[in-house]
Amino acid sequence: MLVYLSLALGYRLYSPPEIWAALTAFDGSESHVVIHDLRLPRALMAPMVGAALGISGVLVQTLSRNRIASPDTLGLNAGAAFAVVVASGIFGVVSLPSLSLIAASGALATSFIVFGLAAAAGGISPLRIVLVGVTFAGLFDSFLNVVLTVNETMLDQLLFWLAGSFADRKLGLALNGLPFVLLGAGIAIALARPLDILQTDDSTARGLGVPLGVVRGLAFLAVALLSGAAVAMAGPVMFVGLVVPHAARALVGLGHRLQILAAALVGALYTTLADIVARFVIYPREAPVGAVTAIVGGLLLLVLLRRRAA
Repeated sequence: MLVYLSLALGYRLYSPPEIWAALTAFDGSESHVVIHDLRLPRALMAPMVGAALGISGVLVQTLSRNRIASPDTLGLNAGAAFAVVVASGIFGVVSLPSLSLIAASGALATSFIVFGLAAAAGGISPLRIVLVGVTFAGLFDSFLNVVLTVNETMLDQLLFWLAGSFADRKLGLALNGLPFVLLGAGIAIALARPLDILQTDDSTARGLGVPLGVVRGLAFLAVALLSGAAVAMAGPVMFVGLVVPHAARALVGLGHRLQILAAALVGALYTTLADIVARFVIYPREAPVGAVTAIVGGLLLLVLLRRRAA
C-alpha cells in the first residue's frame, strides 16, 4: 500500500490506471516519465534504505550493548558520507557501484576506528562507544563542510543529498545498492544466534563458545555494507537506525532472527512513510526525508536519554 502511495502522491496525484499504464505501457508522456523515471526509483529505494538502516541499527545496538547507539550516533553514516564526497569531489569518482563500495568502506573504517579507540580508552562500554562515535561524527561533518566550502559547485549538487533524500534518484542506483543490502542482511541473519548470546557479556559469550572476534568482525562488515549502501543511495537519512530497533524489539522481543526481520519490515515502512510525508511538509516544495526522520528520531533520543538519567 505504501509503495502505491509513493507512486501516486506528490505535487500531482496519479490514479491507479495511470500508474499501471506507466509501468506496463510506457509511452514517454509527461505523466509516464514522472511515474516511471522519478517516482518508481524512490518507491523502491525508500524501503531498501529503511530496511538496511533498521538492520544495521539492531546490530550496532547489540555490539555496543547500548540502546541509544545507531549508525548516526556512532558516526558510521557520517564516515560513509565523507568518503563519498571526497571520492566524487576530489577524485572524480562517478560510477554508482564504485560510490556504493566507497560508502561501505567509509562506514567500515569508521566502525573499526570508533570501537578500536573505545577499547583502547579503557574497554568497550556503552557510554564510551557513543561518546567516541559522536565525536567522530562531528569531525567527519566538519571535514565534509571544508570539502564542500572549497568546491562550491559540488555544494550545490550535494546539499540536498546530504540532508537525506530519495528525490531525483535513478533506478540504477537502487539496483546497484541491492546486492550490498542483501549481503549485509544475509550476514546479519546468519549471526542471529551468536548475537543473542552477545547481549549478555563477553565472558559469558566466550564461555558459551562464541568466537567474539569473528562475530564482531562479521557484524561490523554487515553494518558497513548496510549503512554504506543506504548512504550511497539516499545520503545520511538520520535516526532510522535508532528508531526502528526499538519498534522491532517491542513487536518480537530480543531474539535476533525475528528482530532483524522485524527491523527490515518496520524500517521499510517507516522510511517509505517518511518519504511520502516529506513531499507535503512544505508543499508545493519538498523537504528532505532526512529532516522528517531526524525530528522523530531526535524526540525519541531525548526520551531515551531521560529514561537513562532517571
